[in-house]
Amino acid sequence: MDIHIVSPNDYRQIHQLRDYCFPNKYTGARREDFHYWIEQSTTLGAYDHKKIVGQLLILPLNMTVHGVPYKMGGIGFVATYPEYRQQGVIKRLMIEALQKMRDNGQTISVLAPFSVSFYRHFGWELFFEKLHYTIPQAQFPSFGKQLDIVKRMSFEWVEPELFKEIKDFHNIMAILQNGGMVRDDAWWKRIERRSPDSHFAAYFQADKIEGYIRYTIQQGTFVIQDFIVANYLAEQAIWRYITSHAASVDQITGVTSNHYPFGFYFKEPQFKREVIQDVMVRVVDVAAFMQQYPWGDITETLTIRIDDPFCHWNEHVYQINKNGQVSIIETNSVSDKHMLTLPINLFSAMMVGYLSVKEAVVYANQSTVEKTLQRWQRALPTEKPAFYEYF
Repeated sequence: MDIHIVSPNDYRQIHQLRDYCFPNKYTGARREDFHYWIEQSTTLGAYDHKKIVGQLLILPLNMTVHGVPYKMGGIGFVATYPEYRQQGVIKRLMIEALQKMRDNGQTISVLAPFSVSFYRHFGWELFFEKLHYTIPQAQFPSFGKQLDIVKRMSFEWVEPELFKEIKDFHNIMAILQNGGMVRDDAWWKRIERRSPDSHFAAYFQADKIEGYIRYTIQQGTFVIQDFIVANYLAEQAIWRYITSHAASVDQITGVTSNHYPFGFYFKEPQFKREVIQDVMVRVVDVAAFMQQYPWGDITETLTIRIDDPFCHWNEHVYQINKNGQVSIIETNSVSDKHMLTLPINLFSAMMVGYLSVKEAVVYANQSTVEKTLQRWQRALPTEKPAFYEYF
């Protein structure tokens, strides 16, 4: 069996495999969208002679980590035919994907797992807790009456100037948010193809956009798809807009971050909430990732050993000096207790801010002196990540 990039002549086989292995068959705009990403991605196929029996797409995306933009490989549409399962097909695809991402300069990767334990085995780790909420009409938030400047459009009736302002605002906020993904026109087109009924409402203050939502209204439910605001005044205004639909909707649903104090200022904040962990992250190239990393206060040289059985290029001992410069050193030059020793999955979750240094060390079952932990904790930004995109 061979693993290599799929040629355009075999794209039809990718469609066939996806349609067989996933619960819904793509038609119309969704099929068009999937085909676009087959063409744009690093699309890997597992070939049994001329037949594709397994597949994996590496989408060329991006991700902000503590204010620094990184090239990110979005792993999606991983599948193999049932008669070829338990034969190591997906394992070989994953190993090849890691090499391809490194070659492409994609130093970090994100995926939505069908099994957390399966992808954790290959070095990915959970890094974001999504809070799904449902607010019944009796508990809709109330922020008083006020005349807000809100402009509205939809994918069906696009206002070009307004849409440009929304897209620009979204990307400004994505750069500021740890875990944010800048959306280019291709990604917005993907969103439109997957949710053509979406509406937009943008709040303006002094002729400047300060927040927007993307939403649908389905059978009496106001479904919030994006909720991006620059400040609390904008948040209040957006909620006033949402609740102005109270005569025609029975409930509001949406997604936010579990670490955000959502609903704190609501008069009736006791509504249904459910925490879901359905995205995982992995550092693909440790040296390149740390060279870009926005280090905090490094008072003394930091040392870390990385265990990564699927990426031999990462298995080194690294030192980071006071200027944030990263180098590889000999393993016997530093005592084990004076450096961190982490598997790649825990290292990844720690560096993006999901796990603290102490939590990562505890989960790794390592013995490290307290002063070393404190030095690392001071050196790492502490903002929790939030990642809302789906692929």
